Amino acid sequence: MNTKTLVVALALAAIGWQSAAQEEAPSSEGGAKSVQSASMFTTLPFCRIVEPPVEVKKPTGDWEPAEEGRFYPLGSSYRTHKDGKLVLAFGTTSTATIEGESSFGTRRQDIGGAARMIELSYGSVLLSLADNMPEGAFFVTAPGFVVRNPAGESRYTYERTPNGDRATVRCVTGALALSGRHFDIASMRAADEVVITSEHDYLVTILEGTSGDYVVRLDQGVRAGMEVDDSGAMKEVVSNDVLDWHLSPKTKVVINRAVPAIGERMAVHTMAFDAAGELQSDRIFCEGRAEINSGELVVKAVGGDELAKRAAEAADTTEEAPAEDVPADGEGNSSSDASSTDE
Repeated sequence: MNTKTLVVALALAAIGWQSAAQEEAPSSEGGAKSVQSASMFTTLPFCRIVEPPVEVKKPTGDWEPAEEGRFYPLGSSYRTHKDGKLVLAFGTTSTATIEGESSFGTRRQDIGGAARMIELSYGSVLLSLADNMPEGAFFVTAPGFVVRNPAGESRYTYERTPNGDRATVRCVTGALALSGRHFDIASMRAADEVVITSEHDYLVTILEGTSGDYVVRLDQGVRAGMEVDDSGAMKEVVSNDVLDWHLSPKTKVVINRAVPAIGERMAVHTMAFDAAGELQSDRIFCEGRAEINSGELVVKAVGGDELAKRAAEAADTTEEAPAEDVPADGEGNSSSDASSTDE
């Protein structure tokens, strides 16, 4: 190999090494957010910005001051105190930011795992991801729900109250999906927001629409029916029953659950309320038991105003007797007149 060939080979090798290093290291520069499969996530999360007081707790350690520019193992927890700020980078286009009294953790997993997950603890987390994140790449979890496939920016506020947990999930830009036991929101878009309240035993879940308009699919148990199979014989078919309810500001869904004394199949009661607080859907069922399903329980009662309206409509449709059917004076007598004449 001559000198010129050697120089070219070394230059190409240097360019390749530099490109690989840029893909692996998080970047603080802005620009269009897009996912590159080779650099979607770094091997370990990276503390891009640390403004003390910020602490980190490794999977096998105690709380200690977090250091800017350092990688920490998956499974670590992070918390900020008053005036503190942390920007934790998962890759060039993926960050989680907390400020003030806030905390979250990362899921412990083997090196090389394709997905990333954060677990909410308390306070507020701003998640910023690429707009075209692949499906199944990122998750946000809490005891009562899981957020799937967040893309763009989303904010999560989590509060532990004496009665349970209260979480606010807001899709700032992009999209996300959210689900829990007996409910599923397939898509939330920009400016959509939901408040999720769960009791400590997670037997009661309340979903409140606070911004936007999106569909929550409620589990309504199972139903059994009969159909003819290919051989012409009748067979029983069991299918899932669901209700698609629009969550918009001031609307609400309440899910009550009861654990039986024997067995594991929960008894479930779902209710959906409109913006005026009126009950619009009411269902009771037992998980997996078609024979224990109330069907829709809401019966629309006719109020006084509606009754008056119907009475007025009925009066308008009543036909008057034709004029020629009414005897004129001197041309006919009533039955009483006729009887007096006979006398």
